[in-house]
Amino acid sequence: MDKKSATCVLDRLQIALGVKNDSQLCEVTGTNRPTLGNWRSRNSVPYPLCVKVAVEYGLSLDWVLTGEGSMLRGVSAPPAEPLTANPQEEAILELFRSQGEAGKRGIQSAAEEKTRLMDVEQRLKDLTQALADTKLPA
Repeated sequence: MDKKSATCVLDRLQIALGVKNDSQLCEVTGTNRPTLGNWRSRNSVPYPLCVKVAVEYGLSLDWVLTGEGSMLRGVSAPPAEPLTANPQEEAILELFRSQGEAGKRGIQSAAEEKTRLMDVEQRLKDLTQALADTKLPA
């Protein structure tokens, strides 16, 4: 997907504003839900909204519109790091880098917990399958 598409721009706004879906984005920005839906379906980037949010939240307009550079205005992008092909990954890294030590520890803890839960779920799935296999008639 073109990282300059309306969908990508709106997804970056969601990430920057810490919201999980279009309804929450509408609440935070004061946008009507049908209007936001039209932007997505027509691939129409809401430039006035992007400028407003960038100014209010100290975001880099370049990042909001293209996904390139630092998410925050006035913060230079880290040098010599490999570029990722995934704008969501870039945004998550930018959010992580913008946190203090306590925030970084919280994010790391949440990610470790998520990984642990996924491992437990996979182990449970494997054990359930093994149990089902032992119950089959010979």
